[in-house]
Amino acid sequence: MKTVAGGVIAIVLLGIYAWLIVMAALAVFGVPVPTFNPAMARVLSVTTGLVSALVIAELSIARAGEMPAARLLSPHAGARAIHWLRTVSTLYLLIWLVAGLGAFMIGLLHPHAQPALTSTGQAWFGIAVAAAYAYLGLQPSGQ
Repeated sequence: MKTVAGGVIAIVLLGIYAWLIVMAALAVFGVPVPTFNPAMARVLSVTTGLVSALVIAELSIARAGEMPAARLLSPHAGARAIHWLRTVSTLYLLIWLVAGLGAFMIGLLHPHAQPALTSTGQAWFGIAVAAAYAYLGLQPSGQ
């Protein structure tokens, strides 16, 4: 039950993160949406940190080639449980990747239009590199 509750919280945070990035991007491109306000910018900053921390933590624990969060399954997990975990993990990472890359690219093209989005994209880029290094087990030479 604890694992399910944690998963629901993680998915809700990812939804908020992705929604705020979309709202900020729409504001940058002048699409008539509710104003992207300072409160939304603060929440984007917090959820970016929380979602990214979860991603990098899971990728640093998983072995290269292993599905993130595989440790949550019991050794006797059935095919359905494995399928659901693989699907949810893949979708989570894809949404984080697409939203973060979108924020990064829009921040590069329009750096002053929405400072919160630009900051999110830049932070995401650094975290994405660290997550890739962690997942692939790469280390600087000489260690």
